[in-house]
Amino acid sequence: MSAIFQAILGSFQSPWMLWGLFAVAAPVIIHLLQRRRVVQIPFSTLRFLKAISAKTTRRSRIENLLLLLLRCLIFALLILAAARPVISAKASRFLGGNVPRTVVLLLDNSLSMTYRAGEQTRLELAKKQAKAILDDLKPDDEVAVSAVSDHADLLIAEPTVKHEMARQVIESLQPTEARTDFSAGFREARRIVLKSEKGIRLVFLLTDNQETGWRFDANTVFNADWNAKSPKLIVVRTDDLAAVNGSVKNIAFRSQFATGGSLVRGVATVENSAAAPLHDLLEIRLGEERVAQRPVDVDPNSAVEVQFEFTAPAVLSRALQGYGKLQGDNLPGDDKFYFALPVYKPPRVLVVQAQQGGEERMQSAFFLKKALAAGLDAATAASSVNVISSADLDDKPLEPYSAVFLVDLPRFSDRAVVRLNRYLDNGRTVALFVGDQSGIDQLKRLDFLPAKPTKRYDLPANRIATRVTDPNHPLFANAWGSEMPFPPIPQQKMFDWDLDKDAKVLITMAGQYPFLIAGERGQGRVLVINASADRTWGDLPLSPAFLPLVQQIARWSAEQVARQSSFHVGDPVPSTPGIPRDQALTITLPDNTTMNLPPGGRATLLDRADHTGFYTVTAATDGVVQQFVVNVPPDESKLRPIATDQLERLIPGDTSRDFVTGLDNLRLWLVQNRGLTRLWPAILLFALLVFAVESLLANLLAASRSQAEETHIRTGRLNKRRLFQPFRAGGTESEAA
Repeated sequence: MSAIFQAILGSFQSPWMLWGLFAVAAPVIIHLLQRRRVVQIPFSTLRFLKAISAKTTRRSRIENLLLLLLRCLIFALLILAAARPVISAKASRFLGGNVPRTVVLLLDNSLSMTYRAGEQTRLELAKKQAKAILDDLKPDDEVAVSAVSDHADLLIAEPTVKHEMARQVIESLQPTEARTDFSAGFREARRIVLKSEKGIRLVFLLTDNQETGWRFDANTVFNADWNAKSPKLIVVRTDDLAAVNGSVKNIAFRSQFATGGSLVRGVATVENSAAAPLHDLLEIRLGEERVAQRPVDVDPNSAVEVQFEFTAPAVLSRALQGYGKLQGDNLPGDDKFYFALPVYKPPRVLVVQAQQGGEERMQSAFFLKKALAAGLDAATAASSVNVISSADLDDKPLEPYSAVFLVDLPRFSDRAVVRLNRYLDNGRTVALFVGDQSGIDQLKRLDFLPAKPTKRYDLPANRIATRVTDPNHPLFANAWGSEMPFPPIPQQKMFDWDLDKDAKVLITMAGQYPFLIAGERGQGRVLVINASADRTWGDLPLSPAFLPLVQQIARWSAEQVARQSSFHVGDPVPSTPGIPRDQALTITLPDNTTMNLPPGGRATLLDRADHTGFYTVTAATDGVVQQFVVNVPPDESKLRPIATDQLERLIPGDTSRDFVTGLDNLRLWLVQNRGLTRLWPAILLFALLVFAVESLLANLLAASRSQAEETHIRTGRLNKRRLFQPFRAGGTESEAA
């Protein structure tokens, strides 16, 4: 119903009051209940009275209908006034008075707004549009300002009438490298309008209207709280130019590590999100030195992979740092992609065994330690492999190690279980070798295991055939596959396992029994080897499979740590286990500024990374403990605006909205919608006049129908206007005669 009246009169501040128009039926109902009951009385002659009665009855009906219409009109005018209608400047120039407004300005300052459309960037165009809106405000209009990217930055959190302050914060607004997500801005706008007291509420979104920015659940944003205040949403595009953009989306290397003087091969993914072909030049740089260069030709709206290679410097530190870049276009922020290729260092492994002491060959981790140290000199092996007892697991720092091997442990304390869970959540690897001392009940306490043992079998002494079920798994890279099968295992015992739904058997025995089970916990990985690391369950430590399997697990764990070095703008940067918690840390940002962090436990080093480039974390005593790179979000290069019809379907129908493109169209919209005037004072005045007319008319008609004068006979008026009352003559019987 409110939509019908809105189309006739304008907008309403309390449209729900229009349902009160049903109250107009009250005078009609009362009128029907009070219809005259005329009492017929026989007279000596009715020849003349009949004609007079017909004439006066018709007149009475017209008079009563007029009174009914006036009373219905009074009800309707009061209900319309309660709905608080307002009208535009064109219709209100003779009435005067403006409705104060609460205006929320949401300025998109994501990376895509740095696109240069003509002589100016889109953010500069959005600033001009915001200033045009400020110029249109009246002195008592309030304004709030927020910058929007993947989060909302409140520049003016509470509405204010200080328009010059709003102009200054808009002028000082700077672009970011973050992705586009309008939901955070709309939530802040909803909070502001819910607290506002002004009559008109307008929310302006000044943006390039990137399609990727609308990928949120609109029903959770434009919800009942939003509709309670009924703000009008105006989406203002900076321009309607078709964007031409190319970007470097990714750089990947064939190896997870670099070594000094080795040949490094990689592939760069270049994307063209324009409707025209892209012809450019890709450069690979280490620092400021160009080490490779390749031409790039990309079809419209497609991507290509460009292969490259270069020789790594002979002397390397922690990582090979560089970037790939295009020559540049109208959006330079995504033309560069940073990379950090770790320099290979032997993985640091912690081995936890049931007990220590006695002859070394009799310890359960003897063969495992030898396999992990194979190929390393004595000094490197001593620093790379550390063996402790199960009792030391409660207090041993796990953060410096990329993998923890649990070897035939008889029990696990609650503290050890908690610490292992936290270790896995931080992206590390735990490998479990079972054995005679591994109790089924103790293993079931390890909730991070991908399978739980049910019983133990004794097998005949022979070699059991094995099969790799997933040769493409990273654990088997360049090791085993269809051309190089996993060797048979000399096994005499085994556990039967109840697998979790997410568990994966990587190697089977005899075609059905699991030998190697893999699972995930948090960001980490768990491996269960259904064999002993010593010779209690067979001769696996002496088989040709043992050494490469153990070293592959250790190498894979180190590669997983290396993969945690690349993030996107806006991503939280996790505190990896290699970072000490008891030391003060210094973070060197891409612009070479530093951030100091005091010692103590914390979930993240940075709540979010705000700039692309290289970050370095340095500890007070340990030196550099982490390096990582941050790049632009991949979707931010897709500059295609969302279609208007798609946007209309996305925004709920209860939300009033307009779509405007360009500064000139915005100014025209402001002219057409400025100066909304309160209409309800005039409606109340008109209702008062109608009430006065109705009262005067009712009194005049009542007087004309009076039977108090003895010199007149009011034929046709022989009834009383009282509900359900019988007729009683006003005079004596002789007068009636």
